[in-house]
Amino acid sequence: MSSSSASIRTILPLAFVTGVSMAAMDLYLPAVPALQTGMGISISLAQATVAVYLAGLAGAQLLWGELLNRLGPRRCMEIGLALLALTSLGCALAPGIEMLLVLRLLQGVAAAAATVVAPTVVRATLADADVVRGIAAISMVEAIVPAAGPVLGALLLTVTDWRGTFWVLAALSLLVLPWVVKIAPRQLPGLNLAHDASYVGILRNRSYVRLALSHALCIGALLTFLSSAPQLLQHTLGLGTSAFALLQVLGVGSFMLGASQSGRLAQRLGHARVVRLGSTVQVVACTLALAGAAVGPLPYAAVAAYWMCFCGALAIRGPATFVDALAVPPAQMGRATALLVLALLAAGALGTQLVAPFLGGEGSAVPLFCGVLAQLLASAALVWRYPAVQATPTVAA
Repeated sequence: MSSSSASIRTILPLAFVTGVSMAAMDLYLPAVPALQTGMGISISLAQATVAVYLAGLAGAQLLWGELLNRLGPRRCMEIGLALLALTSLGCALAPGIEMLLVLRLLQGVAAAAATVVAPTVVRATLADADVVRGIAAISMVEAIVPAAGPVLGALLLTVTDWRGTFWVLAALSLLVLPWVVKIAPRQLPGLNLAHDASYVGILRNRSYVRLALSHALCIGALLTFLSSAPQLLQHTLGLGTSAFALLQVLGVGSFMLGASQSGRLAQRLGHARVVRLGSTVQVVACTLALAGAAVGPLPYAAVAAYWMCFCGALAIRGPATFVDALAVPPAQMGRATALLVLALLAAGALGTQLVAPFLGGEGSAVPLFCGVLAQLLASAALVWRYPAVQATPTVAA
């Protein structure tokens, strides 16, 4: 089997399972108001079904990082997808909000398996020529699902109620399960359990820490802007939800265009140059947006141009940074991935909360872009002198 066909055989199932896991959040979002009406509960209780899912997703990162070496990728995917299917069925049949909240928490735990296992398997099993493309492909799915999921979820509600969303999630989980199990290795190639795989040992690796923090701050900047953009568009530009939807479409399109070229650019220019190029584009775009916002009201075209530059540059630099951060011994890969995903979720949450108090007025663009730029500058500084990256671990046959 050729390297290209082998990489496609590995990447596609892992990309699909990542999409299914993310759909548990994005496909469900339009059903929250219907849930509130159907169960006769308050808005806060309905929104809690989103919050507990995110809590389970974030909290379970370290759990799956711990289980990856003990159980192996195949068993982790079996358990994760089976639990995702069972919790989805449970949500569809939940008699009350209390049971639904418990099941949504467990659903987040189940979905976290894909965020740890999928990139780890890609990093451990693909050759250098394919691994950046593999991470880029998974990143494209992660960009498409948040944009398309709510649209599909809204369409689904025209033919069923909120419970139907969970029936669909259960069916998708069961459909993808055999495919993923077939390609996931029983054990990571080159795994040596005698190697120091502790979190302390991983954090002693300065190259990993710098690259992981750089990537986490970059994603934190993305999440900070994305979560604040609706308020920015409403209070600063006087625009509604359609403007935010268009912004999402432009961002996803730019990301997909960049992701389609990231592997080729990384191979031609080298990872260090690609990461520096992406970082520079992001910093320059954000600086120009901040300067424009400081002068006067920022037009929508300028906000859209900034977002397209940011997303396109992220797609170019992100896969290479992620791949190099995971250039650790196979025994450390699961926990290293878990720490990285947890760090980027934390960076996004912290950044969003820090800029939130400043988003109510007409001048909210300035503090928002200041917060984003601070994260981007710190991210760029960590990789400007690119850390030494060790050789790729043993690749599976």
